[in-house]
Amino acid sequence: MRRSIRGAPCLLLLCTTAACGRTADNEPVDLARAQKLAVAGSAPAWPAAEAGRPVLLYVDRSESMRGFLDPDYPTRVDTDYRSVLDGFDARLHPSRVFGFGNGVREAGQGLGVLGSREFYADGNTQMEDVFALIRNDSALASTHVIVGDGRRGSPDAANGQYVAMRRLAEGWIASGGTLMVASSAAPFRPVKTDPSGCRDAAGEERQTCPLYAFAFVAPGDQGRVAAALGAVFQNLYAAPLPALPGGAVRFAAASRPGLSMEPAWVTSADSMPVARVRGTASTNEPLAASLVLRDTVSPLGRAALKALRGRRMIAAIAVRALSDDPRPQWRPSAVSGALMRPGRDAFSYEFLSRGAGTQRSLYRLQLHPAGEPSWLEAFDAESATDARRTYGLGRLFESFRATDPLAAPAAVRAYAVVN
Repeated sequence: MRRSIRGAPCLLLLCTTAACGRTADNEPVDLARAQKLAVAGSAPAWPAAEAGRPVLLYVDRSESMRGFLDPDYPTRVDTDYRSVLDGFDARLHPSRVFGFGNGVREAGQGLGVLGSREFYADGNTQMEDVFALIRNDSALASTHVIVGDGRRGSPDAANGQYVAMRRLAEGWIASGGTLMVASSAAPFRPVKTDPSGCRDAAGEERQTCPLYAFAFVAPGDQGRVAAALGAVFQNLYAAPLPALPGGAVRFAAASRPGLSMEPAWVTSADSMPVARVRGTASTNEPLAASLVLRDTVSPLGRAALKALRGRRMIAAIAVRALSDDPRPQWRPSAVSGALMRPGRDAFSYEFLSRGAGTQRSLYRLQLHPAGEPSWLEAFDAESATDARRTYGLGRLFESFRATDPLAAPAAVRAYAVVN
C-alpha cells in the first residue's frame, strides 16, 4: 500500500479498488494534524476596533432628487431616502454636511434640511467638485460619503463622472483606504420638470429608482461605515474586501444515512473550525452543504454578509493528504474524483466518501472576490436611453475587473477533512 505524498494523486483521483489508500482510523492523530494544518489567511480582516474618524457627507441637491422625497412620508421602508438620512444621522453622526449640484456648498443646518424638497433645486450635478475636496484629504483623516442618484444630463458627463471617481478610488485605496458603494431600488416619484431624472417607461406614478452611497472610508473605519450603509441600503460593495476572521464561517449540512458532517470537529490555533465528513461506505450520492456565517445578528455581522454577497466570488479548492509530512502538499483539487466539489454557487458544496478506513484528505476552500459587484447588472444601464438604470456606473469598476480574482487575497477560508 502506497502512503507517500507521491501516491496521493492516485489515492484521490485514480484509485479504483477498495484496498487502494486504505488506512486505519486514529482519531487523536487526525485531530492533531488537522489542528496544525488549518491556518488562517493573511488578508487584512474587518477591524476589531473602530478608528472613529470624522464623517463628511455630500448630498446631491439636483432637482431629480426630489423624487425620493415621497409626500406620503413612508416610515416602514428601510431604503426610503428619509430613512437613509436618518440612518446616517444615528450611526455615523456626520460632522459636516455639504450639498453639490451647480457647485459644492455646506448645508448650514446640517442633516435637518435634507428632508425638505426645497433643498433640491439645482439644475446640474457636478459630482466632480466633491472629488477635489476628497483628494485634498491626502492623509485620509476623514471618511467621505457621497449620496445621490448617480445620474447626469448627458452620456459623456456620466462616463466622465465615473471614470474620475474610479481614479480617485484607485489613489484612495493605494493610500490605505477603502471604497464602498451601496445601492438600493428606493421608493421614487418621477419629477416631471427634470427630463434627465429616473422614470418608469410605463409612466407609473409610484416606482423605485437607484439610490447610491459612494464612500471613501478612512483606514480603520470599515466596520462602522459598512454597518451603517448595510442597514439602510440593499446592496454593498467594498474594495478591498476585508477578510472574515478565523471562526467566522463554517460548513453546515444535514446528515443522511451513511454520510455525516461535524461542522466544528476541531478548531485550529488560528481559530479556524475544521469540518469532518465521514462515510461508512463508498458513495456517489453527495452530501449537500452550505458555507454559513456564524454572526448575522450584530450590525457588523450583517454588514459583512452583505459585503460578501455584494461581490462575485471565485472559489479555489485545494487538497492534501492529512499527514505529518513537512513538505508542501497543497494542490488544486480536480473536479473529477474529488471528495469535495462546488455546488450551485460559491456558498454551496457537495461532499462524497470512499468509505470507512480510507485515507483522510484535508480540503481547503478559499473565496476570492472578483472585481465587479454581484448586483451591477441590475443597476448599470446598457444604453443612454435607459430611463431607470444608471448610465456609466460600470466605468467605476473597470480597473477592479481587470485584475485576476485569484491574485486577490481570499476573503473567506474554510477547511474540511473527508475520507
